[in-house]
Amino acid sequence: MPRVKSIFLLSEEMKDVIYNDAAVARIQRLTVNNGVPYSREDVLADPASFADVEIGFSGWGSPTMDEEFLDALPSLKAYFYGAGSVRSLLTDAFWERDIVLTSAYTANAVPVAEYTVAMANISLKRVWYYNNQLRKSEGFESKHLIPGMYTGTKVGIISLGAIGRLVCSKLSALNVDVFAFDPFADDATFEACGAERAPSLDWIFSQCDAITLHTPCLPETENMITGNHFRQMQAGSTFINTSRGMVVDEPAMTEVLSERPDIYAVIDVLQDEGGYSSSPLGKLPNVFLTPHIAGSMGRECHRMGALAAEECERYLSGQPLVTQITKENAVRLA
Repeated sequence: MPRVKSIFLLSEEMKDVIYNDAAVARIQRLTVNNGVPYSREDVLADPASFADVEIGFSGWGSPTMDEEFLDALPSLKAYFYGAGSVRSLLTDAFWERDIVLTSAYTANAVPVAEYTVAMANISLKRVWYYNNQLRKSEGFESKHLIPGMYTGTKVGIISLGAIGRLVCSKLSALNVDVFAFDPFADDATFEACGAERAPSLDWIFSQCDAITLHTPCLPETENMITGNHFRQMQAGSTFINTSRGMVVDEPAMTEVLSERPDIYAVIDVLQDEGGYSSSPLGKLPNVFLTPHIAGSMGRECHRMGALAAEECERYLSGQPLVTQITKENAVRLA
């Protein structure tokens, strides 16, 4: 059977970031692909050259899949997205064409979960408090007040998407008591990831030694985490956000953290992603800021390209796809 034609649809920079030599070689064994990345403008300028393309590989910077662009790719049957969320690039025109779509959201979940667990571990040692006290050359509370990573220490996870489930599984293996809040997840999901169902979001904030947020940014989740949630936190507890800044009422969080130096926050995402250096959060001694680095960085990005190539191989051999995205699950999964 002749191999089908595929192309990369993203910038040259992003193609090299996501698809390493091994992934490109695998794609070229599976399909006819010249290894050149193409832009929306390239396709629209010469649609005849792309009329027989059946498979697209992409990632960050993908062209928007609107009617004009898809009309220039009339043979497109499958699109393998080597990154996480696909919400910003899809349109009704895409779904109307029944194009198979996968996302590497499960691959991107791995480094986010690893970052989260690492920060939870550090937080449960109260590293932020002791570091601040040592820098100020002041005395500190007894080290026996450190919760540590063992039975009796409560970690709360908010939302059980791919990242939240993975965080739960990793924490469960460390013997801490894992609780999760997700009103949309069934009992089987909680059992599979080793988490106990928390009765409410308020309970998570008031009872847990560390709280991690993994809720997707949707209109209905904007400012879901309020100042009142932070006011309920126990002394010495830590809030970790690797989700999106808009899910948190940031001014209210800043106000409470200013008033309560006894609680801590690890913030990887802000509402204004360009304003880390100017954010008032960065001036607070009980806040640890990182510039949206929890997700795939450096060589971690190659995991996403490898998954896109794996999904293509499954697609071509008729095997079930692992990370298929449908119109129904697009908001929830990626």
